[in-house]
Amino acid sequence: MKHKCANRSLGRATFAREQLFKNLIGSLLTHGSIVTTRAKAKELRRFFEPLVSEARGEMTLVRRRRLLRRVKKSDLAELFRVAKVQKTRPGGYLRLTRLPRVRSDGSEMTKVDILYG
Repeated sequence: MKHKCANRSLGRATFAREQLFKNLIGSLLTHGSIVTTRAKAKELRRFFEPLVSEARGEMTLVRRRRLLRRVKKSDLAELFRVAKVQKTRPGGYLRLTRLPRVRSDGSEMTKVDILYG
């Protein structure tokens, strides 16, 4: 029986996968949109949306430290800005748009945008 298999491993060890998503979230917050593979984009949504929901609440030291575990310190201010804009939205902070496959290896690509407003 396979227990605790809900996440995509993306062919990486746990630490490498966590760092991958930390970097993807940082790029997404910095640029507003990124292009990545569909599997990474779908998994990124599972990481990013709870972060924005967490950042929307009243900022306490515990909540700030919890966010710093998942986001780089340099990206935290941008996360708060996104959370402030999304204050009334009940969820669905990202838009995933399918793009054509990569010609060389056929991987499915997706554009990930942060929804403002």
